[in-house]
Order: sequence, then structure tokens, then C-alpha cells
Amino acid sequence: MKKSLLILLVILLLQAFFLFPADDRVVQTASAFGGEDIGEFLDDVGELFGGKTVAKIDEEVYLGGYPLGITIDGDGVTVIGLNEFICEDGNLCCPALDSGIEINDVIVELDGRKIYNSAKLSEIARQSEGKQITIKYMRDGIVNESTILPQKDLTAGQYRLGLWTRDSSSGIGTLTYVRKNLNFGSLGHPICDSKGAIISCRNGGVFGCTIDGIEKGQKGAAGELKGGFCFDKRIGNIYANNKYGAFGSFNTIPQYCTETIPVADINEVRPGKAQIYCTLDDNERRAYDIEIVKASPQTARDDKGMVLHVTDKTLLEKTGGIVQGMSGSPIVQNGKLVGAVTHVFVNDPTRGYGMYAKWMLTN
Repeated sequence: MKKSLLILLVILLLQAFFLFPADDRVVQTASAFGGEDIGEFLDDVGELFGGKTVAKIDEEVYLGGYPLGITIDGDGVTVIGLNEFICEDGNLCCPALDSGIEINDVIVELDGRKIYNSAKLSEIARQSEGKQITIKYMRDGIVNESTILPQKDLTAGQYRLGLWTRDSSSGIGTLTYVRKNLNFGSLGHPICDSKGAIISCRNGGVFGCTIDGIEKGQKGAAGELKGGFCFDKRIGNIYANNKYGAFGSFNTIPQYCTETIPVADINEVRPGKAQIYCTLDDNERRAYDIEIVKASPQTARDDKGMVLHVTDKTLLEKTGGIVQGMSGSPIVQNGKLVGAVTHVFVNDPTRGYGMYAKWMLTN
């Protein structure tokens, strides 16, 4: 009986498809069914025809909105500077310069070992005991090999190479949620290299972070939250970097995790008033008013489900709207976590995209 009724409903909908223009059909469908009813109906239809349905998220999480300093280990480290230091004989030296290393070279191997981050590079140099070692580096897409002779820094008492390096990627993002098992989600979009490619993540670090200033967004130029990492306060690790965000695990539950919030299913999200939670230069997490302009009825995982419009006067005055560093700011509607801020419209910083929290939690 149930299947017969569903088949009849499907036939009626298909008739409506051909009888009415697309826009009219959407309006009618939206006004004919409540959100939960249509969600259950689509699930039943999917089961009827053998399709797969996405399980509902029945979970409460700790609400984010706090800044994180994130680093991603990748294939090599980039040379951003060469520096001389006083070696044991009292003279100035720079082993990297002597070996032919230049700024913007990417060091991929040292002493036969792969280099994924700056800390590993320094560790191998310290352990060299002044012995000559091989160094491999990328320059203009070509792998080069040379030898380098670490020298002991008279002041620091350690063997050094005389260069400054930057890990594959590092930056400031906003925490979206923390699960009770200490796993978390942030950003709502991938961390990419300078060419826009998603950086492969073998490992990464999460650090405490403070917001020191704001570059206000304006039409044609995205703004930015400016801050600093507390590298002596590593609070967790990154284990995944993909289209849906940067995901990791905290060492212990952060002290600011004091409130839990249920996660909304996609069919519960509606156009209308909502809030985003983020931390600005007063380093206090606050809620700011927005409007969800559009909530797409997605049945498959995607990174752009909502169109957002910032309406809060305080936030507009401080940032001009959505700025870099706010990615991952949780979106709350009707007391539930519905998603995360992911992108800003460059030509209108008061508007941007959001991704449904459900898709982040299925990572």
C-alpha cells in the first residue's frame, strides 16, 4: 500500500514537471510540504527505487568560533631567507649560500631523508655533527642535488644550515566544532598552495592563536584577520585537509569548550535569520547576525550549500563583512549548528557561501 501511494505521488510530481515552468514548480513544492515531510518523502522514494540515503546526524558537538593557527606538512619546505651566523672559528658563515641554495628553492630531502616540515630540517642539521650531507631541492620544477656542510653556531651551540624556511602552508582559520572524542572540523574549505592545488596532508599542527588586527574587506579586495601563532602552545594535530575543511584532533578538550549544540539536518535549514560565531581583535568570541539568503536542498556532499548575507552593524563596521580568517565560523539557526562560513563574494564582502555542518561531520 505504501509503495503504491509513493508511486502515485511520484507520477503526480512528474506530471507537474511537464505542466508547470521550473520556477513555479519549485515554489509549489516548497509550499506544499514541510521540511521534515519532504525530507522523509525523498528518503522513501530513494529507498523505493534502490537509491542510497544519507544518515541523519544525531549528535551534539562543542560550538567553535575561536581562531586556530594551522600548519600543514607537505612535500618539502620553502627557503624564505639566507642568514649568516658566527661559527666556531669566529667568522661569519652561511652553509646554505655556499652550497648554492637560493630563496624560493624547495628543500625536499636532506641526508637521504624526506623533509616534510621545518622542524625536521633543523633536527637533521643539529644531528649532523658537522659532517657533510646531501641536500635535494626543487627549483623551477627541476630537482637539484648538492652537498652542504652544517656549521656550529657559536652563540646557539648547535649545528645550523644558515637558512630560514616556511612549511608547505600555514595560516589562521576558525574552529567550527569539536566532537566529544576530541576530533574537530575547521575552515570548511581546503588549504591550497599558491597554484590553487589542495596540499596533501601527511601531518600538521594546531596552535593557539591571537587576533592582533583587521584589514577591512571592500569591493574587489578581500579583507583579512591578522594574528600570530603561539608556537610554544601546540594544542593538537591535523590529520586531513580536503575539499570540506581541515580536520584534526586536540590533545585535550580546549578550556573554551563549555557548551554543546545539536547539529541540524539539511532539511531543517531555512532562508532567514541566523548568527555566525567568530573572534575578532578583542579576542572574545561573539555572535553576529546574518541572513541565510539561500539554502540549497542538497542530497549529496557539496561545499557550497548556503548563500549568506552579513547584516550585523558591528561586524560590518569592523570587517566590512566576511574576511579571510573567518572561514570555518559556525552558523547557528534556531539553536542548532547548521554550517560554516566558507567563501566571500569578492565583489560584495557582505555576502558569501556556507557549507552544511552535516557534510563536515561526515568527514
